Amino acid sequence: MRRLGLVVAVVGLLGLAACGSDSKKETTSSSGGQASEISLRAGVNDPSDVTIAVLAYLPQAITVGQGTTVSWTIAGPEPHSVTFLPPGQTMPSPESAEGQKLFAPTPPTGSYDGKSLVNSGLVPLGPQAAPPFKVKFDTAGSYKFACVIHPQMTGTVTVVATGTKADTQADVQTRGDTEMNQWLTEGRAAKKAMTDKAPAKTANADGTTTWTIEMGASTAHTDILAFAPVPAAIKAKDKVVFVNNSSAPHTASFAGKQSLPQNPTDPAVNAPKPGASPQTLNATDFINTGLLPPNAAAPGQTPPPLAARSFTFTVPATGQYAYVCLLHVTSGMAGVINVA
Repeated sequence: MRRLGLVVAVVGLLGLAACGSDSKKETTSSSGGQASEISLRAGVNDPSDVTIAVLAYLPQAITVGQGTTVSWTIAGPEPHSVTFLPPGQTMPSPESAEGQKLFAPTPPTGSYDGKSLVNSGLVPLGPQAAPPFKVKFDTAGSYKFACVIHPQMTGTVTVVATGTKADTQADVQTRGDTEMNQWLTEGRAAKKAMTDKAPAKTANADGTTTWTIEMGASTAHTDILAFAPVPAAIKAKDKVVFVNNSSAPHTASFAGKQSLPQNPTDPAVNAPKPGASPQTLNATDFINTGLLPPNAAAPGQTPPPLAARSFTFTVPATGQYAYVCLLHVTSGMAGVINVA
């Protein structure tokens, strides 16, 4: 999710370097030898392929002593949140008004006791790295947290009495690295499968072809923030259907000669322009699918139908038509339709 331009400048991945420098700093308290601050990561993008985003806290669970401050580094470019909900509340859909309220931060006002909303907000939402999000835990117990836009991304902080065995920073770093490497392997395999797959096509009665372009892909722990390769054989009058079968929302947005929205929370990101599918492309106007929902649903619910997750464009003439996902520009999610 992303600052935008027709020529995409992918933000350099700072996450691993920043996290590595923080995580090697270990401070111990005067009581019980427990660390007074523990640092971990909230997601990472693959340092060798920024389009592969690990959707996991690294590690997923930690144990700390009373009085410990936990610090999450959210380096991006894929944004995340660290959100502790009040008792009895469940994470709302990120597409809902309630979910989008959680894009803004609600910092802790003291040590956290599990009774109120404490939330980093969605960060980073720009090219600048966000400062670590810190929460102090004085009360023993188990505290669950999650990411507002990645419902599968959950974690737990277990707080134990002073003097009880707890994680060291080295423990947290080792487990985080092990989990990260597992999920990067998973994501790289998914990216290869998506890019190796031949694009689907349908021959139409009028001699044109309808082509399908997948919008990303997902695994249990990763999102592939890339469009499937564009077919080389697209011709004028052909149709191109963008289909979102991933677990993340996406757009396919053509700038033409206009400026793209600069903030992923801008209402213009969500709205189809100039209107609902199907539309005809041109080289001048801003044309947008709007937010196409993921092929996912909460337990007991049904995913959105294909019609809601797809958008059809007719390509009227030869030329180049560049597009991006407005939510994932800084993760490099972009493509170009070249029409012969």
